[in-house]
Amino acid sequence: MPRPQRELDPDSLVGHFGAELRTYRNKADLSMARLATALGCSAQWIGQVELGEKPPSEEFAYDLDTYFKTCGNFHRLWEAIKRAGRCRVLLPGFPRYLELEAEAVSIRRFSTQAIPGLLQTEPYARAVMALGRLQPALDQRVAARMERQKVLLREQPPNALFVLEEAILHRPIGGSQIMCEQLETLAKFTEAGETQVRILPFASVTEAALDGAFTILSFGNDPDLVYVEAPGITQLIDDKDTVAECGVRFDLLMGEALPRAESTELIFKLLEEHR
Repeated sequence: MPRPQRELDPDSLVGHFGAELRTYRNKADLSMARLATALGCSAQWIGQVELGEKPPSEEFAYDLDTYFKTCGNFHRLWEAIKRAGRCRVLLPGFPRYLELEAEAVSIRRFSTQAIPGLLQTEPYARAVMALGRLQPALDQRVAARMERQKVLLREQPPNALFVLEEAILHRPIGGSQIMCEQLETLAKFTEAGETQVRILPFASVTEAALDGAFTILSFGNDPDLVYVEAPGITQLIDDKDTVAECGVRFDLLMGEALPRAESTELIFKLLEEHR
């Protein structure tokens, strides 16, 4: 399994951005006031960015690249600050999982408590993640989740297969209106090509479902990985026996799950109940 990468500190990157700005401004023999006039901002704002007291905006980064003709240097720094800020509010180890998820050719996911993040609408995702979090952190988590979903929309998406316990469809996360929108979105996925959803009904009693949720990532020529979560922690597993056991578990769950047409029918039935 690839070694996890060290996560960058957004505060250090903001300081680096400010130092770069100060270097370019001094080389051009510009006061803060003159540069502010040229860019249409305040000298106070430039001073705060140079001292690392304020993070730069994307528009400001573009303006600096244009003014100093830096070929995108400031915008690349801004993107690094944005990525690092997301990592800070995600579970430890989860940023590495996101990198691997984006590289996978196949994603198999069994979910027990909530609709998987890759299939969530924004209001549903916000409702799931709202408890116990301050608004700025919540906004960043939701934005990261919506960005993550692009993996299913790219030109060559992974073959994604989800098995969901029926209880998830009955759990009114966010209320009826949010659930209606979420179930409508889920129904579309059950009819999709590369992305498929199957429902594990209440009537099914299988040992394969008792050990909780998990995800299997496949990479073509590289070995599969298993990803599991618990409160506050994440784990990527590359042990061959464990990965093989999870593969068997997923096959058993697929055997117990409803076929595509019946899964869609059940989702629409519950959708009507929420309306």
